[in-house]
Amino acid sequence: MQVDYTLRFIFRMIHFSNLEFILTHGLHTKNSSTCDPSYINIGDVQLIEQRQSFHVRINPPGGDLGDYIPFYFGGHSPMLLNIKTGYRGIQQRPQDELIYIVCQISQVISQCPEWCFTDGHAKNNITEFYNDVKDLIHVDWNIVKSQFWRNDEDDMDRMRKKQAEFLVKNHVPVSCIAGIIVKTATRETYVKKLLERLNLAIKVHTDSKNNYFYP
Repeated sequence: MQVDYTLRFIFRMIHFSNLEFILTHGLHTKNSSTCDPSYINIGDVQLIEQRQSFHVRINPPGGDLGDYIPFYFGGHSPMLLNIKTGYRGIQQRPQDELIYIVCQISQVISQCPEWCFTDGHAKNNITEFYNDVKDLIHVDWNIVKSQFWRNDEDDMDRMRKKQAEFLVKNHVPVSCIAGIIVKTATRETYVKKLLERLNLAIKVHTDSKNNYFYP
């Protein structure tokens, strides 16, 4: 039976303080005229700056990585582990401060005209870029959803493949957001109150089994 990968979900990790702006305006790149002036970055600042001028190796949609909103295909990213531990000089934060914006691929491609995806870390030389959903078969779905992703003798390319990205150019509207994943019940209460105030019916899931966050 053929798998329809467009029915699967993609995940954008943000600081919870950024959520209200996103739920009001959608997701925008930092270059957008509608970007959040109070946006809190959670990743590697140097890497974020490097992405601004790193060219996307497929056209359409073309441009640079900085022109895109990046999503992962699963949780437990190396970036999340670095934030949890403060590794490589990244600002250490409690995972409870982080939440996932979840979108279904089918909804994104129906509402966002320009997008592409990769089979691994976007800046790696051997990574391939794609702009056709039939090529979602090239994503290693077992690895992108795995909690354990270090390279070893069984697979020396696991870490690169774990960091495959779905990239949406310029803007993702609020209507694409299928759900929000939080780590604790306290954060769930915060998000639900915000959704109620904004009159949005978006599902909230508390990751009590650490399917997306680290223990």
